[in-house]
Amino acid sequence: MAKEILRVENLVTEFWGEDHPTKAVDGVSFHVNEGEILGIVGESGCGKSVTSLSILRLLGTNARISQGSVKLEGRELLSLSEDDMCKIRGNEIAMIFQDPMTALNPTLTIGDQLIEPLVIHQGFNKKDARKEAVEVLKKVGISAPEKRLKEYPHQLSGGMRQRVMIAMAVSCAPKLLIADEPTTALDVTIQAQILELMLDLRQKMDTAVILITHDMGVVAETADNILVLYAGKVVEYGSVKEIFNTPKHPYTKGLLSSIPPLEEDVEELNTIEGTVPGPGQMPVGCRFSPRCPYADERCVKEQPGIYEAGGAKVSCFRYEGDNYEK
Repeated sequence: MAKEILRVENLVTEFWGEDHPTKAVDGVSFHVNEGEILGIVGESGCGKSVTSLSILRLLGTNARISQGSVKLEGRELLSLSEDDMCKIRGNEIAMIFQDPMTALNPTLTIGDQLIEPLVIHQGFNKKDARKEAVEVLKKVGISAPEKRLKEYPHQLSGGMRQRVMIAMAVSCAPKLLIADEPTTALDVTIQAQILELMLDLRQKMDTAVILITHDMGVVAETADNILVLYAGKVVEYGSVKEIFNTPKHPYTKGLLSSIPPLEEDVEELNTIEGTVPGPGQMPVGCRFSPRCPYADERCVKEQPGIYEAGGAKVSCFRYEGDNYEK
């Protein structure tokens, strides 16, 4: 049985406005095992990135984790001091951010940014750290690595910068890698290369991966399990096979139906009517109820729990007890 790397239970993250807090992440629970890729999907504003930043405790001053538990190999991260968290970030848990141009420091060379974590976390001296940095760049498929170490981020292409971000993330052999939209703004060919690279690194290093994306096609190709978020809440959680073959929550069905089929021409893509509610606009009942074709009076007034349904966990009254639809 695979070793559990991360367990998140009932995570609640709030952002404080002028007069009251808004729950950006509301009761999210999941776990990731060694060597597993968990895809977290949903539209923009559903809480995907906030969930990952909460794990690393990289929230802004107007945000706080008000409830829940985040355990790395059984060790509670939410109770650690900031000094202890600094030892974990970039070492035991690493993150690949959406935009490498803003995530990389434009005033430092690639070498400076790669060498620093090796010196801080792995105890290398600068000479050995530089040799290791060259090897890491080779691992992620960057040609002429010695030359790249001397260059600045603006001198590299988008795909190259993303590879550097991955190199920085895996340089300390983390137990968990969080990839937040790692292929955003890259062309299709480079996207495929980046995803193949992540899969290859997962296989070689047995690293657990959380892949955050809005692209269900990417999840289908790479992930083992899927967590579907909507307006900060879990609406469905299960294996890729289970969710793609028999999606249960209306929101999950909507996401999957919006993927264009490869075998036929499509003049108009399916869409989900409406938009994700913003802060301070959350419905009283099920958060998807204003957009759901099946919503009834109960959905508008009450929030559903999480129900077991055919191998997946679903937050929908249609799967409560005897209401489970085979």
